[in-house]
Amino acid sequence: MRNLSELLNEIIPPSDYQHRNGFSNDHIIDSLSENEILEVEDELIKSLKKSDDHLIGDTLAYMKSIKSLPILNEKLNSSKAPVSKINWASFIFRIDSKNEEMKDIAFKEFQKVSGQYKLISLFHILYCFNDSRINDRIKSYQNDKDYLIAYNARTTFGIDTKDLIERERLKNKNKNPWWKFWKK
Repeated sequence: MRNLSELLNEIIPPSDYQHRNGFSNDHIIDSLSENEILEVEDELIKSLKKSDDHLIGDTLAYMKSIKSLPILNEKLNSSKAPVSKINWASFIFRIDSKNEEMKDIAFKEFQKVSGQYKLISLFHILYCFNDSRINDRIKSYQNDKDYLIAYNARTTFGIDTKDLIERERLKNKNKNPWWKFWKK
């Protein structure tokens, strides 16, 4: 059996861009023995009681940890920010897909979200709910004037983005590069 402390550090690296950008721990979780899964699950639940780290919640959801549902519900209920509430609701829903209340929470909170980076980070998370109200709202962004919002809304559903990319290229073709600011 691997050292539990080292294993936990590998599964939940420091919460910064350098350690988490593009990070996935699925392959680590998949490689665990039954005993390791039980120990890791217990330690992650203990860690989550002292933290609001979404990676811990996501990992417990990936593990289908029914034991973590009480603490995940606590996190959901104590969270104030719409993006955070959506994340906690998605973790709960991934463990218990019969919990329809999580769809309602996600839909309600999604209506409160604005801003390019908040929206694009949520589309794929919201898609997991497989809810027509949520999906229709995501689809409403597929022709948004903001390229990144439209692109991510489309890729959420596997919709072709060629025309969107072409539209953006044409729009940018008519602009002078920033270093040619003196030309008119």
